[in-house]
Amino acid sequence: MNIWYNIRLLAKSIKAQNLFAAAKEISSIKLFKNNFNFSKIQELYLNYLYMYDAILKDIITENISKHVIDNEIYEDAYMLWRKENRYKKQKSQDKNKGVHLVAGNKIKFKEG
Repeated sequence: MNIWYNIRLLAKSIKAQNLFAAAKEISSIKLFKNNFNFSKIQELYLNYLYMYDAILKDIITENISKHVIDNEIYEDAYMLWRKENRYKKQKSQDKNKGVHLVAGNKIKFKEG
């Protein structure tokens, strides 16, 4: 029995995604009894909850194919592609944000 596969399936389920969305909106809803010092399995489960939340939002808002969630390989590949694209977009936006001051002919500087 592969526990990682079962954690993924649980995090991907509609019930888990609905509970996760509700827990983000309403602070009194808790996913676990403990609120800190998560076990490795809890951390992995939360990671997959966030991953599937992002994929499902992108399917709706970015018009990504629903076939992305058909297979673990597609899911992982999409998340890598998404990360690289966001990094490239951010990098290109950071280049455009730079302020370039160029002294032109009309600027008079005081001498001495």
